[in-house]
Amino acid sequence: MGTINILSELTANKIAAGEVVERPASVVKELIENSLDAGADRITVSVNHGGKSLIRVKDNGIGMDRADAEACLARHATSKISAAEDIEGIATLGFRGEALPSIAAVSRFTLTTRTNAQETATRVLVTGGKKEALTEVVADAGTLVEVSDLFFNTPARKKFLKSDAAEYNAIAGIFTTLALGNPGISLALMRNGQTAADYPVCDNLLQRIRQLFPADFAQHLLPLEIKKTDFSLSGYIGTPENVRVNRTGQKFFINRRPIQSAALNSALSRAYEEFLPQRRFPVAVLFLDIEPSYVDVNVHPAKREVRIRTEHFFTGIVVKAVKQALSAGGLFPEAASRPVSMSSPDDLRVPGSSENLSFNRLKEAAAGWKTAGPDTFAFDPIKKAGPVPGPPPGDYINRALIEQKRNVFHITRIVGQVLGTYILAETENGLGLFDQHAAHERILYEEILESFDRKTSHGQKIIPETLALTLQENSVMERCLKDLEKIGYGINDLGGNTWSVDAVPAFAPEGNALQAIKDTLHELMAETRPRSREEHMQALAAILACKTYTIKAGRKLDLPEMEHLIERLAARKNPHTCPHGRPTFFLLTKNDIEKMFKRK
Repeated sequence: MGTINILSELTANKIAAGEVVERPASVVKELIENSLDAGADRITVSVNHGGKSLIRVKDNGIGMDRADAEACLARHATSKISAAEDIEGIATLGFRGEALPSIAAVSRFTLTTRTNAQETATRVLVTGGKKEALTEVVADAGTLVEVSDLFFNTPARKKFLKSDAAEYNAIAGIFTTLALGNPGISLALMRNGQTAADYPVCDNLLQRIRQLFPADFAQHLLPLEIKKTDFSLSGYIGTPENVRVNRTGQKFFINRRPIQSAALNSALSRAYEEFLPQRRFPVAVLFLDIEPSYVDVNVHPAKREVRIRTEHFFTGIVVKAVKQALSAGGLFPEAASRPVSMSSPDDLRVPGSSENLSFNRLKEAAAGWKTAGPDTFAFDPIKKAGPVPGPPPGDYINRALIEQKRNVFHITRIVGQVLGTYILAETENGLGLFDQHAAHERILYEEILESFDRKTSHGQKIIPETLALTLQENSVMERCLKDLEKIGYGINDLGGNTWSVDAVPAFAPEGNALQAIKDTLHELMAETRPRSREEHMQALAAILACKTYTIKAGRKLDLPEMEHLIERLAARKNPHTCPHGRPTFFLLTKNDIEKMFKRK
């Protein structure tokens, strides 16, 4: 008897759903993209309980007749392509014909649709991939899709869903990105019956940005636009003041499709490398329109990633164009004199174009770029001295401290700071070298964790400041508000994604309360895996301790400050490392030193 089984269509749909439908946000993305492909200019999304109990997407697109309404629920049924070759020139957001049957296979699914030419609409009811009913009903022209009880028949998938707040946050991110990419479309989002966002049609991208982001975000943007026959690059980039602690503020679209691209992220960072401090990233909303034959959109199940032929050529254009936009914004006194080269690579010709592109010409243009600053630099051998060589740190890291029951360093005197970052101390039996940033991180991390267990918070009052948030930032704020209040923040909801801050923790720096909160929200927005309550508190404490409040490398400390820092570190439960695992100190015994100098 054979061992090879041919899977049923229902089983195949459930397996396909595992690739296409990762979570409620995946459903929202697929349904909105279908509405956009159907020519809708008004789309309303409603979600309950983070989309786990209900997702409802209604549009005024072209709709479907009875035959198409039935056919669209079969696997690989699509109106977008008819042959494999069509994928090379795909201009729609969807094309595989997998989304609707995959969603219907793992939910209670209702499709109601009508074209303008019909008097009645068609309604199809599907439960777990099985068609239950096909009826004629009265409904508006367009399409309404209702998805309830997601993953009800795949409990293994359902248990991996996050909290309602976390799932809604992912939906808010998808909704915001698609709204950003389609300013000519009216979009609304309902959350548990309440309006969360309502974005009317806009004339241009900047108007949509002003709808989605606080006013100060749009005030710190620079326009960017390059148009050629077969390629265009447009959008907005942030000034060096408009930065984040991660890349959550970077949005890229290729041929209207929102995508994730490590290459484009890297290109942005290269263009800004002279302006931004470490671990800060620029914001950008950039649209690349590339001849479709250069783009392969069929490389990721959820179509989040694309493959671009001669990717290095296009990223090179992005780097040069961003630098030119910064120059036009007054950030470079001398800009590149040559325009951005826009030809195809020598070994490729863009269909229908007489232009041959030369990447070498682009490199020559880039070589002519002039940056701000003096023409010559003095070399100071003392300042440029490299690190002092020593034995592998694993041989002696924390050994002396581990042997002490109370974690006492036995310091006899503070020698001073080294390189403006490390504290050098003499101990009873050698030397200690402390990383002031990592040490302060550990201190604050444990103090913040301790504050979560207090019944009352200890904050210091400040003059109230208004904090305006985006839709996604606001959902994260709602999720972590109680924890921030326990730490000592005083935060009040003013409605409309706006909050007031009237108290901060005692360890918070003055005058930086709003930026500190935003940095924390952006870090939490980037989380990708579910966390337990304890893990969430640890992650939040680590973010607050590291990104916002710690004594940074390069800050000068006087002797009392150094002594106080080391004393506080010694009192911690785990003084050995910062929350991210980096060592806070090294201890060298007399024996270690004598071995280094070959005295033993």
